[in-house]
Amino acid sequence: MSTSERAPIARSGNSFSDQVERALRQQILRGVHPPGGRLNEVEIATELGVSRGPVREAMQRLARDGLVELQAHRGAFVRELTQREVRDLFEVRVALERTVARLAAGRASDEHREQLARIRDGLADDDGADARFQGERDVHALLAAAAGNETLAAHVALVNQELQLLRTRSGDIPARADNAVAEHDELVDAVLDGDGDRASAAMETHLVRALEHALRSMTD
Repeated sequence: MSTSERAPIARSGNSFSDQVERALRQQILRGVHPPGGRLNEVEIATELGVSRGPVREAMQRLARDGLVELQAHRGAFVRELTQREVRDLFEVRVALERTVARLAAGRASDEHREQLARIRDGLADDDGADARFQGERDVHALLAAAAGNETLAAHVALVNQELQLLRTRSGDIPARADNAVAEHDELVDAVLDGDGDRASAAMETHLVRALEHALRSMTD
């Protein structure tokens, strides 16, 4: 892990609780603290150069977002998703992102369209599974922005953040990474063509396949 992921927080700017929350969120989503791992208040406070109060408050906020579980008399743990929870989250994700794709096809600005084309072209580069997985997340975030509905985008971001607890396990499977690139090409092409029905169907196909691989990775 990089030194910056464990560096003390700045002594100015936002409140300590806000800074600790942001630092912990990044660490969890990057896998510095693995799913099921215990979050030690004392250790985290020492690493970030703060008292335990801001750490405790940050953990409570992250628990509300579904990233941390607070267990009585045991402490805080990074949430570990069950297969049922993954299925439930993907059902919500499909419902939301089908709408995102349809709206983006009709509302994407020239700037959004240019960004989508650049990302699509970048996904075709063989930079390794992890790089392509990062690109995959960028595509979904950009489509949510292009849909022009801030409330919808916020809900999509929350669901996808919880699913990031799975990390890149399915993306680390070479065949899945290659297939994801092709799926995104079809999705972006449909959006750029302004075909909402095709974009919506392409999104559902992509997410159903992503779910299949995510569940498979949980049993390996």
